[in-house]
Amino acid sequence: MMWKFLEQESFPMSENEYRESIAEKIEILNRGGYADEVRDWLRTVNSRPRLGRAISLQLVINEKMKEFLI
Repeated sequence: MMWKFLEQESFPMSENEYRESIAEKIEILNRGGYADEVRDWLRTVNSRPRLGRAISLQLVINEKMKEFLI
């Protein structure tokens, strides 16, 4: 999942659309059982995103998450 900055003029969503999009992704992570792993990663990751560079968290696909994959 790549994020963009809501304040950018070129950002393609309204604030409500952005919040809905993030809520959908959070729901998938929660249903997949990844909430604690993501929270721990957010608390401990040393890197920060910057222009032209993203940071990533690679999740191991578990049985719950397979229902979301095509």
